Amino acid sequence: MRKNFTLVFILSIIFAGYAQKEQIKEAQLEFKNGNSQGALSILKKSQYLINNAIADDKSEFYKLKAEIYKSLADQKIDPAANLSSAVATYKELIDEEDRIETYKYSVKAREAIKLIKDQIQGSAIADLKVNNYSEGAKKMYSLYEIDKKDTLNLYLSTSYFMKVNDYESALRNYKELNKLNYTGRVMEYYAVNKKSKVEELYLSAADRDSNVKAGIAENPRNLMAASKKSEILLNLGFIYREKKDLAAAENCYKQLITYDPKSVDGYLELAYLSLDKKKVISEQMSVLGTSKEEMLAYDNLKIKMDDIVKGAIKYLEKANSIQANDKTVSELLLKLYRSMDLIAEYNALKAKIN
Repeated sequence: MRKNFTLVFILSIIFAGYAQKEQIKEAQLEFKNGNSQGALSILKKSQYLINNAIADDKSEFYKLKAEIYKSLADQKIDPAANLSSAVATYKELIDEEDRIETYKYSVKAREAIKLIKDQIQGSAIADLKVNNYSEGAKKMYSLYEIDKKDTLNLYLSTSYFMKVNDYESALRNYKELNKLNYTGRVMEYYAVNKKSKVEELYLSAADRDSNVKAGIAENPRNLMAASKKSEILLNLGFIYREKKDLAAAENCYKQLITYDPKSVDGYLELAYLSLDKKKVISEQMSVLGTSKEEMLAYDNLKIKMDDIVKGAIKYLEKANSIQANDKTVSELLLKLYRSMDLIAEYNALKAKIN
């Protein structure tokens, strides 16, 4: 019985290896005939066979799959996603050849990854130059996926997603940046556009310097960037507020004032968030009737709402103590003082800002 089992097992491996080889040949033929989608479909269907394939077939499989993804990108079919998939597949090829210490395509794979990265970066720069921020953002994210050590690409991608109000993509990125504790304290490369006379930020020193050399830009300068942590937490909170997730937004703003206790924006946003909560309670109160139970519920909600407003006032008072000349803070604080009949506080602040 044991011998029969072993024989069946060996035969299954042989069959799987043969099937894998045939699938690769079929996909190669489709790819050669210009049917990249068909070739990719064949390889995806046979992916489960790859574990039992011989080393040479595995290398052929990953190489072909990567080339197909690259071909689809060259045909302008979801280029950012397909180039990213090509790189991921080349990395699988390299990892597999490292594992078995057989280097058939590893050198070419590494060269291909570098060329793809340069291609994506060049394409992203071209998109950004014509204000095509959506595509530029996707490509910058692809660059981050290729090399996750280069977190600047993730940050830039997020900034461009925010420009086009793609909050879902921005949220994914901001969460990743926050998880990485990204601060963005890196060297930034600037130069003035000769035509617009506007100073522009470049993705790299090489890109900036090539424009200066070509006479497109002038007055180059380098600047160590300020921390982006506050901006990340502020924007994360904004997106959560847009999604009506007030608890998550509050958590972001509290992280912000912990990170930067002098963040006026942080205290102001916490006050706005409190007023959002006040609105929710006010709406609950407005639908209550005059029964004894409903009147009691009304009174309890009123106490809760007043406590929320008092909390907002504390946040605004803190912001006002940091930056007394902030008109937005002062005006909102005056409004809340008046709503809570805090006459002495209202008059003191009014006299201070007049």
